[in-house]
Amino acid sequence: MPLRLRRGMVAPLTFLVGLALLLAGCSGVRAADSGIAISAATPQPSPTATPAPARSVTIAAVGDLMLARRVTTMMLAQGAGYPLERVRPLFEGADLVIANMEGTFTDRGTALEKEYTFRTPPRLAQILRTGGVGIVTLANNHAFDFGATGLEDTLAAIDDTGVARVGAGRDLAAAASATLVRTADGTRVAFLGFDDIPQVQFATASQPGVARAEPEAIATAVRAAATRADFVVVFFHWGVEYSHEPTPRQHELARAAVEAGASAVLGAHPHVLQPWARMGAVPVLYSLGNFVFDLSPADVGFYGKAPFQSAVAVLTLSSAAPARVTFRPAMIDPIEDRPRPANGAEAAEILTLIDPGNATASAR
Repeated sequence: MPLRLRRGMVAPLTFLVGLALLLAGCSGVRAADSGIAISAATPQPSPTATPAPARSVTIAAVGDLMLARRVTTMMLAQGAGYPLERVRPLFEGADLVIANMEGTFTDRGTALEKEYTFRTPPRLAQILRTGGVGIVTLANNHAFDFGATGLEDTLAAIDDTGVARVGAGRDLAAAASATLVRTADGTRVAFLGFDDIPQVQFATASQPGVARAEPEAIATAVRAAATRADFVVVFFHWGVEYSHEPTPRQHELARAAVEAGASAVLGAHPHVLQPWARMGAVPVLYSLGNFVFDLSPADVGFYGKAPFQSAVAVLTLSSAAPARVTFRPAMIDPIEDRPRPANGAEAAEILTLIDPGNATASAR
């Protein structure tokens, strides 16, 4: 589907006012060229406002894409499209696919002093486009794993693919600004990304990094984005690893986005699925879990199967009806180091985790 990307730009509106005609109507003069007399005493019909057309967009959202370590090895051996090859059918029907890019695209920089640092050769960034991803959030605790150099390489590598990005930049203005995506029918969707997890450099007015998740900053950014878009989607990196329950902090940040006008809230970082909910009519998907991650069979014994359970969330946002949310379950294959569609029993368990009521979920 063709998409036209806009960062921080909205087309100006043009107005045409028939001033001469109105003046003629007020004075009762004759329009000399047309031969039509316009009398001020003759009532003129009031113009009828044309209702704005209903807008809608369908977004497929997934959690963590971690393309380093063994996943990189598999891409070098099997091709850049390898990690998402088996789950491409789960994106069908979506106008746009968004994911959390958990790591960097760089061969340079110095690793931060932390337990895990992730990097993938920049040339493999094409996985995003070949895999069907249209936009990624970089607002997470791994975007700065190899310092400013690594972040700069990551921004450039993603830009070279034509995939949009949000949540990180060369300064705070770039990191915290919305990315505007216009779909083929002209619907405008603004995306924002915020990180609430440390072990990263947060952007400031004078330094690169990721956008920090703070309620006031979130509300300001959402309100600004809402003036330029039909829908605003906010993707957070937040919560507690391997916890299935959202924290009070997640609720606080989600509420800041929703009350400011967000159309949907997405989340990642816990590495497991969390139940979704609505704040009013707005869907809040607290954690979409892992999507591509090099989990090994040994991890099942340590973590259980929860980190292997995933889903593609499909959100249809509409100006004429409440958002519709469905889920297409997936499982990470520990041998292949990539996700695949979940089978019947696996899918039922995943839907129970992410949508306990199973009222709006779909195992399609």
